[in-house]
Amino acid sequence: MENDLSKALTLFQSGRLEEAKKICIVVLKNDECNSQALNLNGFISYYQKNFDEAIKHWQKAIKINPNYIEAYNGCGNAYKNLKQLEKAVECFNKAIQIEPRYLEAYINLGNVLIKLEKFEEAIINFDKVNKFKSISTEAFQGKAYSLMKLKKYDEAIFNFNQSIKMKPNDANTYYNLGATYESLEKWQDAADNFSKAMEIDPNHNEAFRGLLHLLEFYNPKEESKNFVIRTNNLLKHNNINISLKNKISDDTIINYYSKISNILDENFDHHFINDKSQIFRDNAKDLNCERHFEVFNTYNAIPKFCFDCYKIQIDIKNVLELFKLYLVFDKIKLEKNNIRKCMIEIRDKVSGNYKGLIYCSGLSEAQRIEKYLNPIIKKTIGEDLSIFIKRGCTEFAVSYPKYKEIDQSMNYNNDWIEKEKIVDDILKKRNKYSEKILKETLEGLSINDALIMKNWLYFAKSINDESYKKFNTNIPDSKYLYKKLSGQINHRKNELKKLNP
Repeated sequence: MENDLSKALTLFQSGRLEEAKKICIVVLKNDECNSQALNLNGFISYYQKNFDEAIKHWQKAIKINPNYIEAYNGCGNAYKNLKQLEKAVECFNKAIQIEPRYLEAYINLGNVLIKLEKFEEAIINFDKVNKFKSISTEAFQGKAYSLMKLKKYDEAIFNFNQSIKMKPNDANTYYNLGATYESLEKWQDAADNFSKAMEIDPNHNEAFRGLLHLLEFYNPKEESKNFVIRTNNLLKHNNINISLKNKISDDTIINYYSKISNILDENFDHHFINDKSQIFRDNAKDLNCERHFEVFNTYNAIPKFCFDCYKIQIDIKNVLELFKLYLVFDKIKLEKNNIRKCMIEIRDKVSGNYKGLIYCSGLSEAQRIEKYLNPIIKKTIGEDLSIFIKRGCTEFAVSYPKYKEIDQSMNYNNDWIEKEKIVDDILKKRNKYSEKILKETLEGLSINDALIMKNWLYFAKSINDESYKKFNTNIPDSKYLYKKLSGQINHRKNELKKLNP
């Protein structure tokens, strides 16, 4: 029997899971109380991602041997994968209770406590590991991450670096160290560590996105070897100077994007994607839109803040004009540097395909900016574009048609105050350890902009906007937009015809 289990274990360790499982089944037919066979069966099911089945095997092993710490630890990991975190905590604690020096259970418990956002408790467990073992890279990483979430950044950096000393090729440690430096506004250190994460793991998507965000407001050192930074620097040198007093020709846009496309083709690793469709020029002011939509989506109540939110909207006929508007939005100077964006419309059933929006605080500000912007748009893009002031977000006006009227015919319902307070209490708890980094967007083209422009062209091609053909460039498929546009291509084509009869 022992020889059979030894053979099964060898097969399991070599990855031959089904063969190992067959031996365990035979052993258990002869001895259904063999806790070792049950334990190994649990591990086999676990690595086959059959977590419920794994728990059943381990629970049987524990029933036979109540001190089976490996089975408790296995159950904890299975419950973690099933997102039953409190049960996972219970299992890891039971294993530790039986064996107070069971280091693996301390680390696993600490990682689950991180998921539960119990960072102080997580640190206690990681410290116990280092106390028993002197040093553990997993414990330093877990402690560092917990300290980062608690905004104890200097201590977090120390612990991340301790982990790096022991395990210098862990991409996630460098990524989290970069995120810590970003929170301290040490932008170059953040860029260097995101780059190091991508050097170790060329497929590290989080580090890629970290760099994309960082490069919207910071220019790193020119000599970086990272392809994202190198491509961004080359794109920055491809700036274009337009006049707000003269028409922007189609050829200007086509030549401009041709250079962008060539830089991307020669320098960018195209297995990375940017699943965004809107290019922003931010002013570091948090409009808190996610919070406002949570109020609306939960209670069908429009937040009070949104009654003073106005937007100037420019409806664009084709993708060529959207590129022109992008250049205008990048160049215009507004007193408060109002947030502005150029976008393709991918919301289901919403009218229009190409839009530009400028966010304003109050109707009078919107009217001033619209008066300044209107003649610029007419001169640079065309006389026939629609420019108008709207109130708040389109979604709100679907439920409350009067809301969109800028004559303020609809006022805030004071009964909604309590609804907003409920959502704020929920968000306060949910976002206790989250952090937004808001900075003014740099002028000029960034790699983030360039990748979104590729999505714009795929959108144009998908809806038969003939102007995309003028770009004379290869337009790769976008899985992100293909999914977003599923079921609404005909609607988008009809919207195109409305402005291009």
